[in-house]
Amino acid sequence: YELLVRSKIVWPELRTADLQTKVVSLVRAEYQAKLLARLKEDFPLTQNELNVLRRGRNGSGRGNRRNAAAYNDATSFETLLGYVYITSHQQNDDRCAMLLNWVYKNLEEM
Repeated sequence: YELLVRSKIVWPELRTADLQTKVVSLVRAEYQAKLLARLKEDFPLTQNELNVLRRGRNGSGRGNRRNAAAYNDATSFETLLGYVYITSHQQNDDRCAMLLNWVYKNLEEM
């Protein structure tokens, strides 16, 4: 996910510090949680993908996290990306490309 964000943000050219600040704002848990909420509304997820989202939540909730719910949602989001990446390659379909294209188009629109 971070590589996708960096590939989108690299143009137009920014100072390295500005680029890093922008990328960090888009890969942090709170942003990923918002992106996941929008994904659930706008992108047709299969039942298996919904199950992966549910099971992918980091349920421990330990530590001094300011926003444990956002952290759990971000973990679900990244789990979904990994699941779709692996299954798309195994099944030789374009589901991963569809999902990543949706993510790419929706970065920064929120």
